[in-house]
Amino acid sequence: MHEWSVADSVIRTVINWADDKKIKVKKVVLGVPTFSFLDVEILKEAFDMMKKDSVLDEAELEVKFKDPVFKCKNCGKEFSLNEVKDQIEQVRSEFGEEYPMHLMPALAPSFIKCPYCGSHDIILQSQDMTIDEIEVEENGTVKTISQG
Repeated sequence: MHEWSVADSVIRTVINWADDKKIKVKKVVLGVPTFSFLDVEILKEAFDMMKKDSVLDEAELEVKFKDPVFKCKNCGKEFSLNEVKDQIEQVRSEFGEEYPMHLMPALAPSFIKCPYCGSHDIILQSQDMTIDEIEVEENGTVKTISQG
């Protein structure tokens, strides 16, 4: 059910950003870590329900998944989600659908070990959700504003 709170946060952030501008938001591109395991359909449904009567009234939400990168503090190697997918599936099968990493992705280092040296001393990098682009219409002109 965290999809609704994510949609609320995105809407509030964009409304605050657009507050003093005379624009219509046409599209919001949200960068979501794959590891968040958000249900995109529920997120979009929540976004569509909550955006009404705001500058986002006609906006579409596009979700782009970003693969997380792990780094082993013991051996210094970086590795991807695909390299530890079997470990994650093992945790999922042990705890069920509401397994710990689904609820708190930051717990991943407690359950995952480095595929190179076996250490649990790993960090999860780039786990932030980001609003990567906002497409707006201003004075009849559509333009895209992007991060970075």
